[in-house]
Formats: sequence, C-alpha cells, structure tokens
Amino acid sequence: MAENDPRAPVTVSDMQEYLAIDGDDVVLQNLIDYAEEDARSSIDSSIDISIYRQLTIFNQAVRTLVDFNYYNRGALSGQQIAYPKSYQYMLNKIRWKVGKLNG
Repeated sequence: MAENDPRAPVTVSDMQEYLAIDGDDVVLQNLIDYAEEDARSSIDSSIDISIYRQLTIFNQAVRTLVDFNYYNRGALSGQQIAYPKSYQYMLNKIRWKVGKLNG
C-alpha cells in the first residue's frame, strides 16, 4: 500500500490492494479525490492537502471513506446510511493534529 509509506497519498493501486479488487481505476480515483476533499473540507479547507497527507491518520480516513463509498454506492443515493463512526473519529483526531502542525 502506498509504497509502504503511510504518509504517501492514497493511490488507485493502494485502494485496489486495500479492497482486494482489480480494476475500477476511474471509480477509485474519483472516490479518492472525493474522500480527500470531504475530509479536508470537514476540517479546514484553507490548509493545503499536502499538510494533511503527511498524517497517517488522514490517509487511513481517506481509505476508510473510499471503502465505505465503494461498497455502498447504491445505498448512498437514498442517504439511508451515515458515514462510519470510525471516519468521524479520525476526522476529530486530524483536527487536533493539524492544529498542532499549523501552529
């Protein structure tokens, strides 16, 4: 996963390994882009994405949201399923860590 560096940005091949799937490159890239922006905008969108990507927990939050969205694509259209609690927990931890990094 991500060249075995937990601080490397999440990639399509990383997610394929994480999800144990082949293909769906475009879908996965779109979900990665969405997950990064969702996490970033939930915390502080004025902070550059490169700051967030330095955090292992941010990259894991992205993986968690991509996993959730990949397997729940149809169910999300009805908004019957809320985001995973683990994702919300990670966002709270990231808020604290980014605050320390940003001074």
